[in-house]
Amino acid sequence: MTVAEVVVVGGNYVGVWEEVPNCWRWKSSTKKTVPIPLRRNGSYDDMVRSIIESGELECEPKNIVIRYVMNGQGKIHPTFINNDRHVSLYMLDVTVDGSTPLLRINVIPRSPTIPPPQPIIDEHDTFVDEVWMVIQ
Repeated sequence: MTVAEVVVVGGNYVGVWEEVPNCWRWKSSTKKTVPIPLRRNGSYDDMVRSIIESGELECEPKNIVIRYVMNGQGKIHPTFINNDRHVSLYMLDVTVDGSTPLLRINVIPRSPTIPPPQPIIDEHDTFVDEVWMVIQ
């Protein structure tokens, strides 16, 4: 049995590096909504395979981050799906009240070849002059 899901897919097609307190994060505003069939008793690997086979994303499974947002008792709870247990919990949430929380899928570039932006060096910086004065 399949469950037709509406998925918000965010890619890293257009974006910028953003500095947050502990790291650099790729921020993208590219989003589109697509239907993706999921099996009710499927595994995490089945979910990732369905997402990739939909043809909307060209990426490696390790670069996909899946999450959904539940609204429980007036509070919003973001939940990441990264194993079979989380897939089962998501499917339980889908069947509880008949509503379908949107899956949000992001492609995260995990390549070490994409460095964060480098600081700009000002050629007219007086640091050298200051060091010279201290040494003398």
